[in-house]
Amino acid sequence: MHIGLISNDFLAGNCERSGGIGTFNHDLVEGLATSGHEVTVVGVYGKHCANFDSPKLGSGPRVVRLKTSSVWLRYRAGAWFDRWRLRRWLAHEQVRRPFDIIEVSDYAGWLPWGGPKGVPVTCRLHGSSLFFDRELARAGDELEHNLERRTLKMADFWIGPSRYVFSKTLSLSNVTQHAGTVIHNAVAAEVFSPSRTDETEPGLIVFVNSVNPKKGIEQLLDAMNLVCQSHPEAHLAVIGQDARTKPGGRNYLNALLERVRPEFRGRVTFLGWLDREVGILHHLRRANVCCYPSHMESFGIAPIEAMAVGRPTIFSKTGPGPEVIEDGVSGLLCNPLDSGDIAQKIRLILDDAELAARLGAEGRRRVLALFNKRDWIRRNVEFYESCVASMHATRKPDAIRRNS
Repeated sequence: MHIGLISNDFLAGNCERSGGIGTFNHDLVEGLATSGHEVTVVGVYGKHCANFDSPKLGSGPRVVRLKTSSVWLRYRAGAWFDRWRLRRWLAHEQVRRPFDIIEVSDYAGWLPWGGPKGVPVTCRLHGSSLFFDRELARAGDELEHNLERRTLKMADFWIGPSRYVFSKTLSLSNVTQHAGTVIHNAVAAEVFSPSRTDETEPGLIVFVNSVNPKKGIEQLLDAMNLVCQSHPEAHLAVIGQDARTKPGGRNYLNALLERVRPEFRGRVTFLGWLDREVGILHHLRRANVCCYPSHMESFGIAPIEAMAVGRPTIFSKTGPGPEVIEDGVSGLLCNPLDSGDIAQKIRLILDDAELAARLGAEGRRRVLALFNKRDWIRRNVEFYESCVASMHATRKPDAIRRNS
């Protein structure tokens, strides 16, 4: 198949390090290309990494970067113009090298008019701004919400990483049902695996995620004040980019550290961005406990990476948390807004080596059974094939008309 992937967050060239969606797309494209499928990745980027159009090399993808609209265009006009240019590029490419299927994220709503005529479009529910704004009670941007709703409604199929985000997106889109499926996110369990050499570092608590309030980092640091009081060996390693500090603004990491009592600040270390398969993996394998009190996720890759390594993992009980972890069996679930509850769950694991070992072992077993990347690409390809077959079999007039 020739698969078109729309992404303005794809790690390649000289652009900044990619976020969660970019990492997901990188893994998806790599797996599809390795499986023999042709992949074209196209997105709209700022001038710092636009005009990067790489030819297809070997079994790798072709990456096309369209330049964003001119700065003189107002925000609303520029947003619509960029999406029109993307749709025009897809139409031209469809003539030159036809796509079998196109995938777009719900985030930012890049296909408000749909895709090329007759080509099935599937929308991956990474978690739209609409979803997170409603779940986290934020005002949000109505233009972006409108673009996302239109893209969701124009897509022929949806892929949700969790049942929770699929059902919530139905409600937010004001529809009762939509063709699609749930395919949980996955990790390479042969890479993220227990270590034979690294030993557990007593008291080491590891957090891996972008460093911003939504990920629960503030509540985790508040919880450290409680944990450090009772556990002199406890220390926290925070791995991830500062996603909050703006040029000329107050340093968010300094503000975070101020939440920790002065006598405990030496027991919190901000390590910044680390390579997944070297730096992050090394810290996960040494962790006494991994803690991810995110306020909301569409699924969550970081917790299953820790589970795959066999580390006892704490995740949030909000949203899809119960789909990822069976509370008390393959990990622990916490109230992400309650620092006391987070601290209690951390102390349970630090105080009980037998519990820690059992949670770690059960967590890895759950990843191998449900979230193993070995089977993940196959499931995605099978779904793509079913979408293409369904489109060709039915040729529903309304589906073709809304893509025209």
